[in-house]
Amino acid sequence: MSAKHIYEFGPFRLIPSERQLLRDNQPVSLTPKTFDLLVLLVENGGHLLGKEVLLKRIWPDSYVEEANLSVNMSALRRALGVGPEDHQYVETVPRHGYRFVAEVKERWDNGAEIAATPGDGNTFARVPGMESSASIAMPAAASSPRSRRGWLLVAVSLLLIAGSIVGLNVSGLRDRIGGNPIPPVGVQSLAVLPLENTSGDVSQDYFAAGITDALIAGISKVQVLRVMSRQAVMKYKNAGKSPSEIGRELKLDAVIAGSVVHNGDRVQLALQMIHVPSGRRLWSNNYDRDVRDVLKLQADVRRDVTEEIGLKIATQHENTDPSVNVEAYDDYLRGRFYSYRQTREDNEVAIAALERTVTKDPNFAAAHAELAQAYTWKLFLFAPNEKQLEEKAFVAVEKALALDPNSAVAYLARGRLLWTPVNHFPHDRAIKEYRRALELDPNLDEARNQLALVYCHIGAFDEALQESKLALATDPNNNLAQYRIGQTLSFQGKYDEALSVLRDIPQNANPALVGHQIAWALFNLGKKEEASARLEQLLKDHPEDSGGVFTSIQAVLAAASGQQRIAENKIKSAVEKGKGFGHFHHTAYYIACAYALMNKPEQAINWLEAAAEDGFPCYPLFEADPNLDKLRQDARFLTFLAKQKQRWEYYRTIF
Repeated sequence: MSAKHIYEFGPFRLIPSERQLLRDNQPVSLTPKTFDLLVLLVENGGHLLGKEVLLKRIWPDSYVEEANLSVNMSALRRALGVGPEDHQYVETVPRHGYRFVAEVKERWDNGAEIAATPGDGNTFARVPGMESSASIAMPAAASSPRSRRGWLLVAVSLLLIAGSIVGLNVSGLRDRIGGNPIPPVGVQSLAVLPLENTSGDVSQDYFAAGITDALIAGISKVQVLRVMSRQAVMKYKNAGKSPSEIGRELKLDAVIAGSVVHNGDRVQLALQMIHVPSGRRLWSNNYDRDVRDVLKLQADVRRDVTEEIGLKIATQHENTDPSVNVEAYDDYLRGRFYSYRQTREDNEVAIAALERTVTKDPNFAAAHAELAQAYTWKLFLFAPNEKQLEEKAFVAVEKALALDPNSAVAYLARGRLLWTPVNHFPHDRAIKEYRRALELDPNLDEARNQLALVYCHIGAFDEALQESKLALATDPNNNLAQYRIGQTLSFQGKYDEALSVLRDIPQNANPALVGHQIAWALFNLGKKEEASARLEQLLKDHPEDSGGVFTSIQAVLAAASGQQRIAENKIKSAVEKGKGFGHFHHTAYYIACAYALMNKPEQAINWLEAAAEDGFPCYPLFEADPNLDKLRQDARFLTFLAKQKQRWEYYRTIF
């Protein structure tokens, strides 16, 4: 195999045979056509290339307008870090074409330098083409017979050396010089970084985000890989960090970066995979497909990536339908884009887009699953009184699973719909749904969050911690998983550890949820004044006190201090605030603790029973919480505890 032909200019290195542009050894993302334009200009450095020539060479089989050339030239200049009026690299000749004017050094990857192309036309012109020339271009000065003989001897010598290396492959030199990629070592974790929208149209950002999501979901099906979740990578959009930097921050083996262009019915992807420890490019490829074939495109990318890193495996759960409705798919991506934002307004936009999707394509399983998720979010976050949403969500889930029994998102949605007060929190059924979702997509961290939530409620603390830690493995910034770890440690009585975890969560990440757990840990560590101050601040910031949870903890503090009248008043207030709240069982538990501390066992056990029957049968907590110690000798409490233990042992059989 011949050595690679490399062009160097400024801080850039262009390798046409690998379709790669590097800046200071970091990959620069270019669309396929923009890359072709750069190669053509650089290979003809110093020569004016007319617009007609460029159009014919870059789009040989299509008729395109001159505007396409302008768009790609603008994208090229942005990638090179220059403005439209900057002629450091490319000169615009009005009404004619473009000329590459920067000095270019050409060499083979064995280190042999060829010549510097000064960009002044003092070189032999190459025939315009997309592939780099296999021959060594001689400078104009080497035109005498003696010079030509000298160049011929050099060329023959180089060929002999290359032949020896190829034949012997000494210490692997043939592979390195010939361009064969060195097999990556231990790629077990990777991320698909947000694809850059290089269409020049910001209204297509949703499409780039949607394709990114689709690639993440596709590669996540390779169960031996740890693939970072969407939430983990989207924060790096426009962060100005190189792929290697991001990979190091996330502690990954590899990252996939690239760009996408959506133009009419075509989608173009330019992707490359970077080995994080070395910064070496492991793989790159360009894809140009009809949008209708986007499902096959996703499968092809997954296959190419897994084969490149040595995973010759056949993934399961494929959707065999090879094509999609273009308009429906566009609405689907738009719906997903807005669904992730989780505001009331964006949720409405998402539902509208996804409803249009399933109207245009009733057999689009993934769209039905996402629509079920959107309905579910609306029901739990924005419109709990719109009871028809639950029915709509169930219909969408069942439709999705009828079309695709292997839809992980549909099982996630069904689990969330099942595990509600109306359905009396069927823990075993919810666990089954979330586990099935994770069998299909081990990197679906929302399913892990929900599974950890159920485990925590039934006292399966080790399992809750395991799921939360696995969720953090695919998204180190998963604040909900961090919270669940802190809550679980608190339920285990490990208040110091719980407090440390909870205080590490950013203050703007659901401060009400995190804050009440911090107050509870402080109280149990004997820091009652600090706990009281925290609760007062929470009530000031969140006077609605959803579920009455802050007020119920205040009742516990008052009871522990012997202020029974204040405790009773706080209990009444908490009950009033908690009417209709879905997870009132936590408030009920705190009320039970308050009554236990006041040595009122009848009321305490009544509230414990209410908590357990309303979705919080947490036997290990009931059995060990010192706030319930005054109940330990009560016969009714012992009967209650035995019943909860039996229930807990049943749940243990399904883990």
